[in-house]
Amino acid sequence: MSMNLFFVAYTQQQIDEIDKNHKLIDESLQEEKFSFRTDVETAWDVLREILGGIGVEAGQFIDNALFNGCFLISSDEVKIQAEALSKWSREKVLARLKDLDQTSDLYHLEVFQDEEEYLLEQFEKMAAFYKEAAENGLGAISYAA
Repeated sequence: MSMNLFFVAYTQQQIDEIDKNHKLIDESLQEEKFSFRTDVETAWDVLREILGGIGVEAGQFIDNALFNGCFLISSDEVKIQAEALSKWSREKVLARLKDLDQTSDLYHLEVFQDEEEYLLEQFEKMAAFYKEAAENGLGAISYAA
């Protein structure tokens, strides 16, 4: 079974309400009470390592939500992440991929070493998500499932 990382955009008002009541996380996802969403499929661990956590480990971690917990990301933090991701190019991501320890136990590392374009597509989806959310003043939740 694969584990993907999902990103879901919410208004800052929704983020504030969710921060006060973590039970709203499950409800908002089930009832699709969000602005838009994307996922980086199984690239999350390799991207986390390459980017030093940018985009993947952002915001406040909520451990009592969903199966594996989630990150609650304010609209201000979304802007910070979008700006940080905008400084990464495809070439820089690939260079960091090539520098990773080949014996590392990163999730699906061998897949992305063989299929670099697939990793770049996932990186671009994450960067585009943060850019769009930042441009619209939205916050977000990220979670693995």
